[in-house]
Amino acid sequence: MVKKHTETIDSKLKTAWQVVSRMYNAEATLHDATISMAHFILNVDSHEGSFASDIAPQLGMESTSLSRIIVSMEEKKLITRKSDKTDKRKILITLTKKGKEQKELAKNIVRNFNHLVEVKLGKQRVEEFYKTIDEISELAEERNKLLKN
Repeated sequence: MVKKHTETIDSKLKTAWQVVSRMYNAEATLHDATISMAHFILNVDSHEGSFASDIAPQLGMESTSLSRIIVSMEEKKLITRKSDKTDKRKILITLTKKGKEQKELAKNIVRNFNHLVEVKLGKQRVEEFYKTIDEISELAEERNKLLKN
């Protein structure tokens, strides 16, 4: 039996993420935000702040690609930024009071969706999914390293 082109691992991953992303974007829009902002804000340390260069890899981005998100979040008074005293190229991002509130909101939205998934699928299937997705990521990363050499 021949599988359709949409029955590949990468196609299923992409399609699933697009559906989840649309759901999160719809939710973010209700709070005058975007999914990119939510991902960013979730990766900022609430107490000490975080360097943009440390957040970027967690989002799968280059730090230079974050400038639009950072400017937008600063305009919305969610974050402040300041240059590091010893290395002016490093930018420390800290959350404002409003930013901390948005972070809590984003965490609750993610937790609620994860809870719905776990109720629907069961804890064992969710744990197996995590294991499987981690192994797929490792395989892709190994292949990526080989392709770079």
